[in-house]
This record gives sequence, C-alpha cells and structure tokens, in this order.
Amino acid sequence: MRKTILLVIAVSLVIPFAAESKTTRVSDEATIYRDEYGIPHVFAQTLEAASFAVGYAQAEDRLEELLKNYRKANGTMAEAFGPDYYRSDLIQRMWRHAEISREKYNEVSPKMRACFEAYQDGIKQFMREHPDQVPSWAQEIHPWDVIALGRYIIWGWPLGEAGGDLQRGGIQPDPQAYRGSNEMLIAPSRTAMNAPIAVIDPHLSWYGEFRFYQVRIYAGDYNVSGVSILGIPFPALGHSRFCSVAMTTGGPDTSDVYEEELNPENPRQYRYDGKWRDMQVRKEKIGVKKGDKVDWQEAEIELSHHGPVVAHKNGKAYSMAISYANEIGLADQSYEMMMAKNLDEMKRALSYLQLMSQNIMVGTVQGDIYYLRTGRVPIRAKGVDPSKPIPGNTSATEWQGVHPMSDLVQITNPPSGYMHNCNVSPFGMMKDSPLVPEKYLSYIYNASRTAPRHQRAEMMTDLLDAANKVTVEDAINIAFSPQVYHAELWQARLKVAWSKAVAHGSGPSANGSSNITADASEVFDLIAKWNRRSDADSEGALAYYAFKKGLGPELARQVEVPADITDEQLAGAVQKATEWLKTSFNSVHVPYGKYFRVGRQGGERTFPVGGGSLNGGANNVAMATPRAISFGAAGREMVGAGGQTSTQIVVMTNPPKSWAIIPLGESDHKETGHWDDQAEKLFSKSKAAPTFFMDRGELMKHVTAKKVLRRAAAAQAGR
Repeated sequence: MRKTILLVIAVSLVIPFAAESKTTRVSDEATIYRDEYGIPHVFAQTLEAASFAVGYAQAEDRLEELLKNYRKANGTMAEAFGPDYYRSDLIQRMWRHAEISREKYNEVSPKMRACFEAYQDGIKQFMREHPDQVPSWAQEIHPWDVIALGRYIIWGWPLGEAGGDLQRGGIQPDPQAYRGSNEMLIAPSRTAMNAPIAVIDPHLSWYGEFRFYQVRIYAGDYNVSGVSILGIPFPALGHSRFCSVAMTTGGPDTSDVYEEELNPENPRQYRYDGKWRDMQVRKEKIGVKKGDKVDWQEAEIELSHHGPVVAHKNGKAYSMAISYANEIGLADQSYEMMMAKNLDEMKRALSYLQLMSQNIMVGTVQGDIYYLRTGRVPIRAKGVDPSKPIPGNTSATEWQGVHPMSDLVQITNPPSGYMHNCNVSPFGMMKDSPLVPEKYLSYIYNASRTAPRHQRAEMMTDLLDAANKVTVEDAINIAFSPQVYHAELWQARLKVAWSKAVAHGSGPSANGSSNITADASEVFDLIAKWNRRSDADSEGALAYYAFKKGLGPELARQVEVPADITDEQLAGAVQKATEWLKTSFNSVHVPYGKYFRVGRQGGERTFPVGGGSLNGGANNVAMATPRAISFGAAGREMVGAGGQTSTQIVVMTNPPKSWAIIPLGESDHKETGHWDDQAEKLFSKSKAAPTFFMDRGELMKHVTAKKVLRRAAAAQAGR
C-alpha cells in the first residue's frame, strides 16, 4: 500500500506561512487557504504539489461524489447502486472510456501524468486519514480515471448529435439531458475600465457530475481561478493570468450514424463495397447490485468498423461514429489553454480540437475578444447528408479526415464591441452579426439565421447592445438579469382588453356591480405596473406568471402576442390568476420569491430567488430570463434544481479581477457551514463573491482556515 507523509498545520484565523523545516523540500509543499465560503486557494511552487493539495481538498469536501464520478465514467455504478444504472454503465462500456484511457495513458504528456498521480495521492491521503468518510463501495482509483472522466463528461454532446441523426431516420434514441449556458464578452471600447469583461455562465444540473467545484490555484506560471469537475484537478471554465475561457452548448456536427445493410442469412454480417463483413462482438460483464449481492450480467456489444451498433430496424443496423472515440488529449489541451499568455497561444491550444462541440469565448488581458464554434469535425464525402443516417455499405461515404480549426466559424474583435452565445446561432450572437451560414459548410455552421433563437438570448442581445461604459456592477446585473423579453407586448394588449371590459360594464363599475372582482382589478394593476423583471420581491412578476398560466398551455408559452387572441381570453386569464393566487397564498399581493425558491435537496430551508427559465414543462409561460434557473415542485414551492451552475464575471485587467458563485455550497458536509451558504448569502441575492485573484493580501483578510500539505517521496515510491 502507498504511504504518504502529510504534515497538517493547525487551523488558524491568523495565517502566517509555516517555517520550512530543514528536511522539507519546499517544492513538495502546498498550502490551502479556505475563504469564508470554504473555497480552497492553493499555493505551491510546482503544479504537482498543487495537484496533491487539490485532490486532498476535493476529497475533504465531496469524497463520495468524486468516487461516483469515476464509477460513472468507468461504467461500474450498477455494481454499487443497483439496476437503475445498468443502461448508463452499458453505454460507457460501449465506448470503452476506461480501457482506452488506460491503454493510451502513456500518450498523455508527462506533465499531466505527474499531476494526475499527485492529485490522486492527495485523494488517497485524505482517505487514509479519514477512513470513517470512505464509503463501503469505494473502489480502487487510478490516474487514467481522470482521462476516462474527461471523456465521459464530454460524451453527452456527440451522443446527442448522433441521436438527432437517428431520430431523423425514424428511430427514437435514448433521451439526453438538456445542456444550456450563457456566455458573453464585452470589448474594452464598451467598458468603464477599458478592458474586456467576460461572463462565464454554464447551465446544467445542480446535482450529479456537473456540480462544479470552485478552486483557485497558484503554482509557478499556472495561476487559475475557475471550476473543475470532481475527479479532475484543474479548471476548464474560468480564467488564468492572461485569458478567460467560457463555453456554451452549440457547435458543428461531430458525429454520424451509419445505416448498415445486414446479411439476411447472418445478421452479424454487414455489406461493405459488395462483400459481407463480420461484425465484431465484444462481451462485457456488468455487475448489478441486488440486495447484498452483485449479479454479474453479460452484455454483447456489436460493432461495425464505423462504431458500435446502437439500434436495429427493418433488417438494418445503425452504428454510431463519434470523432472523439479514440481521443485522450482533452486534459493536455485544457492545461495549455490555461497556460496561454495571449490569443495566438490560446488558438494554438484550441487547434488540438479535443473539446466537444461548443461555442468558445476567450477574452485576453491584451484586450482581445474571440469566438470559436469548436469541435472535432469529420470531413464528409461530397454529397453525404450527415443530418440523417448515412449509407454504410460503401467506402464512398467514409470520413476523409478532420477539418482544421481554420475551417470553423470564428471571429476576433467583432465591430459590435460585444458578443454572447446563449445557445443560439452565430447569427444571433450580436446585432448585424457577420457570422452568416452562407459562408460555411452546413454541418460546420450547424444552425441557421433563425434557429436556434429564443427569449433568453434575445433579451441578452438587447441588454448588451444598449450597454456602454460597463462597470463590474453592470456586468453582474446583466449576468443575473431577471428581465422578461417582450412582456411589454402582453402588458399593452392586456390593457386594451381590460379597458374594453370596463367600458362595456364587465369590469368594476361606479355603483359597485361588476363581473370582475376587486381582487382581479388589483391583479390587473400589478401586471400593468410591473417593470418586467422577475425579481424575488416583485408582486407583479408572480401576478404576470399566474396570468400567463391562466391563458392555458398553448397561449401561455407564446413570447409574442397571437393576433387572434380575444379580449375575453385575456380578461378571463386575469380572473384565473386571481383565483390561483387567493387559493395558493390567500392574497393577490405575493412576491415572486415566495413561490420560486433556491435551496439544497434534503435541506430544511429554502430562500427566495429571482429570474428563471419558465419556458418548459409545467412552468411554460414564456418567462425565460437571462438568469437561467430550472425549477421543480417541492411541496408548495418551486425550488431550483438546475440552471446557473457556476457563474463567473471576469474583468480582464492586468492582472484580471473576478467574481464567482455556485448555486448551493462547496461542501457536502453540513457541519462545515458551506453546505448551502452560497444559496443563502449569494445566489438568492443575485450576488457573486470576489475571488481575490492574485491578490494575496486581500485574500488573507477573508481566510478562515489554513492547511499545509507535503507530498513526500513515500507517496511516489509507493505507486
């Protein structure tokens, strides 16, 4: 068993650096300072020492989730948690994340391998020190698990693209989780400090593998603030000393589905260039926990030379081709991106094309703002339509390489002085966008001028187009904006309908007789005077929400007012809104945040919150604000469970200054005080906390704990 010597300095509110002993190599030492939100700020002379400390810190905060992430990537969740995970495990085995990562581990750079090994030494050191926190199902971990986890994290995007091809071929694919985000860049010409401002704002689930971990790392030339996935040491979203990096869903088409013609006499043969080829059949044993035992089930995975078979229909097999199938370079690319000192170096790192299909935005301390619609895009044969299953029986439809980055959609320093991508077409990123689909191959642009366009993004365009001399406070307000796009159109149309109702005697009259109650009149007044912001304390926002619900699902989801809507429908919706408010709250004067809340699952408290993505499911009322939060019913409240996952606001001065937030808390341990503290003190109040980036003096004023760690030679020798 590996043995690591760990020196732990007592927690203290006064934080001097510990004196170095004569036997301590400073290069092996790392110091973790935790601020008032429990966020680790790691200082070390080497990145390897810092990696050890990050591993220790992640394990200290969320060990079980970290180990689960490795199980998810390796396809061993069902073995520990039962049959609900069997299907997911099978998919990960199909793509061989664990095997490929192990087999190709030596192709990862020596620098990254050394960091992964140090990082996992830190995890193991914590587990040795705190055996009571190690779950009974904990597995042995390996450095290549970091690579497997990176593959697993990006895989949902190419799977989703290929799933769309299957659907267009008449086959229903497995459902994929929604993945959205906001990102924006404001050029120096539009900011008060004459430096770019970046907003990094991914929208994912607040639970599971995408529950990000905040960290700041200072190790030689590597100085980074951002968020990482548990099980991976370094941030991929955030900023360095020189550049900011943001990503949102959307990009070129990086995956295909091939329709394989099967031999009627042998369904495990498929036709290719006039001959029958044997399919490869790989057997996987997947453990499934049932009670106190594990039932080992054998699964057979069929593969053509295009990829694994994912469906059969009418004598055809459908194999999935993903351009990342054998790639293991994501960690090295991410490291080089955070080491880039300017835009040219950033572009060089991006040119490795290891990231999934994404909209990338980069700001630099030199003043540049840059956009790339990235992805590892196969070069398709002429005449092939990659939007649906491709005939797989001929070599004429094979991929012909990978498009270089120069072929992809990109722009540097746009004339608008701003850009955003809130999951929209490049044409929708700014007014008068020069990024038009006619200039690109259809599968590289992979969108149109009009789709996807939506309420959240349209509001963001208006906000940024009007922005000038933007301050930090302005940028934070834009990032957390609860403004509802085109609500004014509904207000105007409702005013017309209401005035007619009153004029014709169906509204409140002078003698007190009325078909519309006084309470309904109050609800109308709340809507009419509403400022179109779903702030937590806004009574007008909840009245408007109730009014839209009262229109019924078809009308409620409309952003624009339908021309054929009637006055009676509008007035009737106000009455229904009144009834719902009175029944649910015994009042028509109810703040939005009384109903829409933020809090942690399993917690005893929730907090009012503003904004939200009220454009789907039971809450589809066309109130999708730039601030994205998805809500689910929890008793008599709607409580957030996804959306803004790790918002960062970065001013690219030299050095950068930044503010950041996660929606819940950094730790999984209630006793730390950091289980839901950000939900209460920051997220519910639309605030972000300073990161104290490269400002050690200011950081020291906010430190609540210090730990000095040393990864000694015994840890390395024991591997």
